[in-house]
Order: sequence, then C-alpha cells, then structure tokens
Amino acid sequence: MKKLKSGIKIYSDHNGGTLQINSGVIHHTQQMPNEFIFRGEKFLQQYEPEAHLPKRDWRTLNPQEYKIINGDHKNKKDYNSVFTGELPENIRRLFNELDLGTATSEEEVFDKFRQNKEMVDEINISVNEFLQHISLAPFRFMSLATNFANSEIVSLDRRKLSEGQSIADLQFIGVHKDSSKDMTLHTAHRFGNRITFNLGKESRYLLVMNLSMRQAYNMIRKEIDLKENEVTNKNITSYFLKLFPDYPMLKIEHKPHHFYIAPTDNCFHDGSTLGSRSLDIVMIYLGKFLI
Repeated sequence: MKKLKSGIKIYSDHNGGTLQINSGVIHHTQQMPNEFIFRGEKFLQQYEPEAHLPKRDWRTLNPQEYKIINGDHKNKKDYNSVFTGELPENIRRLFNELDLGTATSEEEVFDKFRQNKEMVDEINISVNEFLQHISLAPFRFMSLATNFANSEIVSLDRRKLSEGQSIADLQFIGVHKDSSKDMTLHTAHRFGNRITFNLGKESRYLLVMNLSMRQAYNMIRKEIDLKENEVTNKNITSYFLKLFPDYPMLKIEHKPHHFYIAPTDNCFHDGSTLGSRSLDIVMIYLGKFLI
C-alpha cells in the first residue's frame, strides 16, 4: 500500500461514525460484483468500462495514519477539508415527521414532499438558516435523490439507461471526481464543496482519497511525460487510478440525520450503502461550507 500523504483533512464531531482505511482501488473486472437491493430484489452491479472500485480490505486506521488525516484547523479551507456532523435537532424532528424512512422508491420520497407542503416549507426555512451559519458564499439546492440499498458504490449516470433497459442494466461509474461547468484541472479548488444530508434510516458511507487535484496531478507528472500525455480535468481520474491503484481510500460513516461536507470537485470519491437493506435518501446543497 502506498504511504498516506498529508492532504485533505477530516473533521468529525464527537458523535461521528466509524472511520476506516483500505489499500487502494481495483478495476471492477478483478473482483466479484456486488448485489445491490431494490424493493427486496437483488441485482448484480454492472459498471462502466473504466470503473475502479475501492478494495474491500477495510480496517481501522493506526495512530500514525489518523494523525495524518485528522483535521488540525490549520489552513482550513472549503477545498481541503471534509466535515461530518449531526443536523440540528429542529431539522431532525421535521424530517422524522415527514417519515421518509417508510419510502421504498424515489417516487414515494417525492410524494411525501409533495403531500406535506407546509412541513416542507418549514424544513426549507430551517435548513436555510442552518446553512447560512456555515456558508462562506451563496449556496443552492442541488438535488433530492435516492440510491439503492447494499450498493458497494452509488454513483451512476441514469441518463445512459436506454428505453427498454431495466435497473439490472444500470452501469455504475466507480471512483471519480465531480466536474462543474467551465472547470479545469487547475481551478477545481475554486468551485466550493457540497453538503449532503442522510435522510434514510441506515448509515451510508463517503469513500474518499485525501488528495487534492493538485496533489494528484503532481504525483502523475513524476510518472509520465506530460508532453505526450495530456492530463485534464476529464481524464485525471483514469490516469491516477491506473498509475496509483495502491493509494488508500478512506471510508467515513454517514449516520442517519447526519451530514457530510466534502470538496467533491477536488478529490476522488464515491458513496456506498454496503450493508444496508433500506432505501438510501440524500439531500444535497452546493456552496462554500466551512465549520
């Protein structure tokens, strides 16, 4: 396993979940596919051709590793920090009353929001007040979405599901970085971060490498000739995961009614619901959040 570098720091509140580390990534063809769950039925996960997945050898960090990744509040920025915490009590209470945990599909989740307009208005007010206290700039709602239970990784491009295809045909993306419009590899750190609420009834997980894009780029440039290989915002994930498959990933528990904040434009990551049996429900806002 490649030695863990000092890079993106992890900040967890006193009630934070488990934190684990593994020995890197593997191309999806090199390990048995996982079975995700939808409405009680199991489907083998399919992947995009270049998809790399976290290795399954998760373990607890040793003291030296923990010291490297633990947030020390030095040079803390929105683009070099991951935060986890519990939503305020008033927001948790409102989401409990909305009873999202009984939903078994994305449409049922949306129905609960449509059928409880007054409560949703109250949620929006409370969430906006909370976000204003931790935001360095204007923020915006991105999405209310669901993911399958027991999904080793969750990111996929639903737009690629052609007419006549079923859930079993979905192709998961694998470890990746997000990309905002007009972003370049060298401006990824300027695009802020996102906060994700876990509105489901079981823990989910953030899978992340603690390297910024600048760090990843500098590692790549020592291995290949950049005059012959153009490394861009679009292809840096492919280059890095092939060159450094043994760089470790972190697995950060994201408990129900907790949040995480992460610079997903500026790090390799994915989500996971492995081990769960119920629908994963998330609400996401984009901004420049800092705690």
